Amino acid sequence: MTALIYPTIDLFLYDLKYSLGDTSDEIGQNQQSFFQKIPEYIRPFLLENGQELQGEYVHLLKDVYAPTKHDSEQYEGYVYPVLLGDSYGLLLECAFKNKTDAQPAQCFANIKAEIEQTLKGQTSNIGQTWMLSGWLPAEQTQSPEEIAQACYQALMPGLDWEGDLQGQGHFLGADIFELTQNHQHFIVVIYPNENTLNLSGKFYADWMRLFYYRHKIFWAYSQSRILKHSLQTYFSKIQAGSNTVEKARKQGSELKILHTTLIDVQNTLNEYTRELTIIDFQGGTIDINLSNYEKRIGKIKQKSQKLVVNQETEVRFLTEFSKLVKDKYRFQITKDSENLERGLKLLSDTINAVRSRVEVEKAERDRNFQTFVSLLAAGWTFGSFVAALPGLGEDNDNPVRSYLIKSFHLESSTEGVKTIKEVKTVQQLDTKEGKKTQEVKTITEEPNEEPWWLVPATTGIYTLSGFIIAILLLLLWRRLSRRYT
Repeated sequence: MTALIYPTIDLFLYDLKYSLGDTSDEIGQNQQSFFQKIPEYIRPFLLENGQELQGEYVHLLKDVYAPTKHDSEQYEGYVYPVLLGDSYGLLLECAFKNKTDAQPAQCFANIKAEIEQTLKGQTSNIGQTWMLSGWLPAEQTQSPEEIAQACYQALMPGLDWEGDLQGQGHFLGADIFELTQNHQHFIVVIYPNENTLNLSGKFYADWMRLFYYRHKIFWAYSQSRILKHSLQTYFSKIQAGSNTVEKARKQGSELKILHTTLIDVQNTLNEYTRELTIIDFQGGTIDINLSNYEKRIGKIKQKSQKLVVNQETEVRFLTEFSKLVKDKYRFQITKDSENLERGLKLLSDTINAVRSRVEVEKAERDRNFQTFVSLLAAGWTFGSFVAALPGLGEDNDNPVRSYLIKSFHLESSTEGVKTIKEVKTVQQLDTKEGKKTQEVKTITEEPNEEPWWLVPATTGIYTLSGFIIAILLLLLWRRLSRRYT
């Protein structure tokens, strides 16, 4: 039977305290989300309640850790919260409270249930690592790997040990195994005896840091993938907007519509630039945490060799993660950043070219409008000048005026315009034959003022004629001047 004495689960959880650009309200929400993972009876003792703590590794409990309460007396454990710069770290430990009798590997499923009850469904947003441990009973006949496999499958039923196993080594003389599944991280440690397990307690702060650096690298890389997808969407949107502006420009759309579309494209381009900066920031986050990860592995090895001189500590498998980060994650972000930078330059050049063409056309339309207004003013001035010339005013010798008067049966004289009227009257005459009626025609001339429209009409005709001539001459002059300049 695969069995261990004092089977224990240490769950390391990591949450973001703040990220670039977070407001004070968002930081407060992140804090409250982290506090929800800690049992309610322990929260009043958190040092960050009502105060702002800063540091790369700060204990958030005055007594460093606090014991947890369990419904069953079979289990015991504690919580260990810390501040890790811009993130929170939390260690939840739960163990089967029996250091004498070996327990079957299946008991890890029950221990996991106890931890999940403490969390009440809360999850971490950066990552988490499950560390399973215990020491071998004296009569154990199965290999450490067989026991580790049974413990893993009890914790995560249905998972593939062979497929998930990333590597194995030795720590303080214990056998240690690392497994991953969909970015979930598992460590199984099979200690040879109780003394070795007790020594491992000196390394919890090191594990807290090491696993944090690992998860922060994964988190930064996953953020870069989200940003890359967003940037690709922005690229397509900017390109489509640029094409729309260019097409509308060629079709002669209103400048107001062109400018509105161009502003939308520019705003999207600004978002593209901002997120491109953030993707570079994520690359820097990976670099810093990878460096810290490699340094922490070195410290763990040195520390363990000092504590146990004759016991082997070989965690080379942990360094394989460093190689993966350099060859895949960091390389991918670097190439993505370079390609997206080229895309930014291409988009900026395109938008600037379109904006320049729109501005040129706007200036040309403004110039044409000003020219049109100038032509109107010049034409009207010239027409008014022509109408005011001698002989073209309101005198009776004006041929156009005379023609209009005759057209409307009016007679011009020096006294002004007269209306000629023919009046028929009937008279009775006494003759030898008797009384007779006779029709008598009389013609009268009555002075009359010119029609209200006549004087303005004649003046307007000269003004309009002069206006048209002036416009034609100015247009001809502009065309000739453009041709020879």
